[in-house]
Amino acid sequence: MVFDVLHCSFLRGDQYAIALALLDGGKVVLGVLACPNLPLTSLKDAGQHSPNNEVGCLFFAEVGGGTYMQPLDGSSAVKVQVSAVENPEEASFFESYEAAHSMHDLSSLIAQKLGVKAPPIRIDSQAKYGALSRGDGAIYLRFPHKGYREKIWDHAAGCIVVTEAGGVVTDAAGQPLDFSKGKHLDVDTGIIVTNQKLMPLLLNAVKESLKEKAPSS
Repeated sequence: MVFDVLHCSFLRGDQYAIALALLDGGKVVLGVLACPNLPLTSLKDAGQHSPNNEVGCLFFAEVGGGTYMQPLDGSSAVKVQVSAVENPEEASFFESYEAAHSMHDLSSLIAQKLGVKAPPIRIDSQAKYGALSRGDGAIYLRFPHKGYREKIWDHAAGCIVVTEAGGVVTDAAGQPLDFSKGKHLDVDTGIIVTNQKLMPLLLNAVKESLKEKAPSS
């Protein structure tokens, strides 16, 4: 069982998530994301703060069961799906709010190569996974600065919430995340998330961008 809550964005009054995941043999089999500040409507329409104060979402998923979103007021849950966008020019992407948490310049270069026209949606916590699972955006890019090691509790619940909604979560080399090796994720460079149609294009843009960013020998 892994548990996570992001503190800095909570203190700012912005997006945060309470995340719970169940691992069985190193595989994520159940995930729950509570996002108290996330608008019930799409972030593309409402922005990060709902004008009607209609906020608070619970996302939950289990292997083979799909992903559901339920308002925190107790209303009925609805099944959600990731964005079906196939043209990257029509896609939007998520990244961390803080530049210290992810390399915004690399994400910008990747978006440029894909032809993404929309500005990034910058929010912290695993609320990004929840928002992506219901189609608020089509891509999530996370590229921590050199030396940082990802923790499993920062991604386990979000990973199954997205994959059960039809999305794909890999490292920058296209390998699935491995939650079987203790508290850290041994990922290649970063984590990328999108739908199945866009993933090949995204992987190619990531590969080209990393090559350009690599220091010359």
